[in-house]
Amino acid sequence: MRKVANGVRTSLPTGEIAREMTTTAIWCGLLLGVWGGSPEVGPPLFVAGGLAAAAFWWAARREDAPDQPELGVWRASRKTLFQARWKRRAPFGGLAIGLLLAGQSWWYGDAWGVVYALALCGGFGWLAWRRKPLEDWVELRIDAAGLYSRELGCTIPWPALQAVRPRARHRAGKLGLRLGPNDLPVLDAADRAVGADVEIDLAPLALGVDAVRAEIFRYRPDLEIGPAPGAPPESIVTPIPGAATEADGRDDSALAAVSMLAVAQNPALALIALSSSSDR
Repeated sequence: MRKVANGVRTSLPTGEIAREMTTTAIWCGLLLGVWGGSPEVGPPLFVAGGLAAAAFWWAARREDAPDQPELGVWRASRKTLFQARWKRRAPFGGLAIGLLLAGQSWWYGDAWGVVYALALCGGFGWLAWRRKPLEDWVELRIDAAGLYSRELGCTIPWPALQAVRPRARHRAGKLGLRLGPNDLPVLDAADRAVGADVEIDLAPLALGVDAVRAEIFRYRPDLEIGPAPGAPPESIVTPIPGAATEADGRDDSALAAVSMLAVAQNPALALIALSSSSDR
C-alpha cells in the first residue's frame, strides 16, 4: 500500500503496524496476568516495573548527539541505540515473568492460568526472536558514489538525483529528494521509468536536514534548491544566516521558565485591572 505525504510517495507500513499492535497486545496480556496473580507476586512485579520504567525514562532524557565516525558517514545516534538495546532485552524479562506466572498457576492448580501464562511465554519468545542483533550499521553515507541510505536499502547515484526538496516546516527531520529516471531495485517500474520523490527520516540519527543538504551540495553544487512546482509558499522554510536550524538543540529549562512566566502573568494582570478599577 502507498500513500502521498506532502507530495512524496511513501510506503504504508501495514505489516509493521500489525507487528506493533501484536507487541502491544502481548504486553497488555502480561499486565493483566500480573494483575490477576497472587498477592505474593503481583505487587513486587508492579513496583519493579515502575522503577524500571522510571529509570528508562530518565536515561532516555539525556542529550542526544549524532554518531559520525568519519566525514559523510553517520550511524544511529546514542539515544536510538540505547532504546533499541532495551527493546531487545525487554522481551526476555517478559518471558521470565511469564514462566513465573505459569509456575504460580501450576502451584495453585489453575489449569487455565497455566495455559494463559504459556501463551504469554510463546508471545515473548516470538518478540525476542524477531529482534535482530544490534550492530554498528551505517545508516547514511554520502561520498563520490552517491547517497546511501539504509532506510531506502540502496545507494542513489549522483546522476539519478535531480533536486533536494526544500525543508518543510511540518515535516521536520525529513530529507526529501527528487529522483529522475533510474534503475534502483527498491522502486517499482513506473518510478524507475519517470522518477519519483523519496524521503529519508533523519530523526534516528539526531541529524539536521541542513547538515545533510550541505554535504550533498559538496558533491553536487548544481542541484536546484528552489521549491518544488506547486508547493505552497508557507510550507517552505528558507535557511537564514545566523538563525537556528533543525540541528540546533532547545534549552528545555529556558522554555519551562518562559511557560511559568506566561502562566504567572495572567493573575498579575488581573490584580492590576482590579486595583485600577478600585481607584476609579
